[in-house]
Amino acid sequence: MAEPRFASPIPAAVEDFGAVQLVDESTRLKWRIWDNLFAVELGRAGRFDSSLAFSVSPGEWIVLGDRPDGGEVVDITHVRAAMRLTGPGARALLERVCALDLSDAMTPDLAAARTLVAGVATELVRDDVEGEPSYLLLMSRSFAQSVHERLVAVAQRS
Repeated sequence: MAEPRFASPIPAAVEDFGAVQLVDESTRLKWRIWDNLFAVELGRAGRFDSSLAFSVSPGEWIVLGDRPDGGEVVDITHVRAAMRLTGPGARALLERVCALDLSDAMTPDLAAARTLVAGVATELVRDDVEGEPSYLLLMSRSFAQSVHERLVAVAQRS
């Protein structure tokens, strides 16, 4: 039987608002694991080859990228949407829809947290790209369009 085709719940692949770029990363492979195969501490993320691993719950990790070898692994690609906000205005935009302290002191590069973004439970990872502030957001795919719409509306008013 053929694998079902994955369709992102986010209506636009890339949107540019000048100081912020919003990119749909929903089709990126996502895995939940219960073995700390990457030695990543709670509240932190780490880069491993082409993968990013992070933990926001004790004893649980999410890996974005290739399927991890070993351990108990569940594919969550089809149940979780992902989007990335990058640019000098990314932090300011997120601060308008999220109560988390996103200052460099509290949320440095490779920090990870579970929070509300636009009222939706979201895993947030600061994952800077070439020195540019960048935030990866993962949420249930059923709420992704709503979060996307809110981010676009706030970005357009900025």
